[in-house]
Amino acid sequence: MKQASIVALAIVGLPAAGLCQDPDALRKQVDDLSKRVEELEDHAAKTAERTGGRALLQAFSADSLDFGGHVSSLFTYMHGENGSDAGHFVTLVELFLKAQVADSWSVFAAPGFYLFNGGLLDNPGTTTITGDPASIEDDSSESRMFLSRVYSQWVAGDWLQVQGGIVGSPHGTTNREYFIPARNIAIGNLHTRYFLANQLYPQQLLGGRLSGKQVLGEGGDRIEYDAYFGVEDDSPSDGIGGARIAYVFNDLGLAVAANYGRGTREGFPSQPVSSPTPFFTANVPVLQSPFTGRFNRTRDYEFAGIDVDWRRGDFVSKTEAYYSAEEDVADQKALSTEWAWFFASQWALAYRFDYYDAGADLDPLGLGVQQLGHATEHVVGLSFLPNDAVKIRVDVHHLELPNTRDTVDFVNLSWSLSF
Repeated sequence: MKQASIVALAIVGLPAAGLCQDPDALRKQVDDLSKRVEELEDHAAKTAERTGGRALLQAFSADSLDFGGHVSSLFTYMHGENGSDAGHFVTLVELFLKAQVADSWSVFAAPGFYLFNGGLLDNPGTTTITGDPASIEDDSSESRMFLSRVYSQWVAGDWLQVQGGIVGSPHGTTNREYFIPARNIAIGNLHTRYFLANQLYPQQLLGGRLSGKQVLGEGGDRIEYDAYFGVEDDSPSDGIGGARIAYVFNDLGLAVAANYGRGTREGFPSQPVSSPTPFFTANVPVLQSPFTGRFNRTRDYEFAGIDVDWRRGDFVSKTEAYYSAEEDVADQKALSTEWAWFFASQWALAYRFDYYDAGADLDPLGLGVQQLGHATEHVVGLSFLPNDAVKIRVDVHHLELPNTRDTVDFVNLSWSLSF
């Protein structure tokens, strides 16, 4: 033990120091040190029995510990066919912690805390709701905690990294760049707008992920590959899995990828009539989306799609398109393309077009299958970066609601401070 070594060195050095000390006083010091060594050895033995050998030594032994995070907040003004509303939408605090345990081993965690007020836009299953916007008190309107990423990682090299825990899926251009302050448009596209949900493809899962890349030739072109398998927290017995493989043209700044996934979407359980929110309450959508984040009917799904990422000078373009075959109900389709121009050192102008057909689901009473329809959205966003840690955004949305000709326009003012 380290303590015993120090004491031993002290004992060895005592004869030299003892030339100038009283022998009785020196003998007392030696006895006290010997007694202390015996106490330390006895304590170490008992601790080893309880913790299992070297377990104590393994705690708090990281080579490095990095800590960071961000605070993001969004306010909105929404205007519909017959009314308007304005107010606070969401404030989010997310922390990032990484411990490098050894050269090839690390641990990463991203606990988050949020205060959320729902922005109701439309209920596609109830024709009597016209789609007028409203800020409502949602089930999650109080402060809550979530874990978006918690995993251990082993790195063999650029060709292979293995993660296990709560991991992110590799699908989608925005989903892969999870860091919210990096977004030019604050809220996600239509098919990923529900935070961490599996509307079309899973944004996160409990399981494992394998990633890697391989450089080809002297031009710097490379292949990137990802695969994952696990479950969702609301359906721990239903496995989901998928993969993505991309070819990166280094000189062009262009990446083209193919995506595939399959699994089960767990149906939302109906509530008793005596409940304050009876029946299939998942039909009520929020988060400035015309669709709910969950489905009333459990179904297996299998999807495929492509994504294209192009970065050239001051321009960045991200496009993704998917088709998902849904068992026993209508299939889902999605297209999203976003273009950003960094026209000055601190300014960026962005445009995004979204199309999302959510397929079909049980009606609010669970009596039959209904078409959820499709929605389209145009977004123009302006972002300002006064420094590397701050981003301020103004996004203007024009949303065409499903199954009607109603529209909703809204302006979002948001900011993110990262550290």
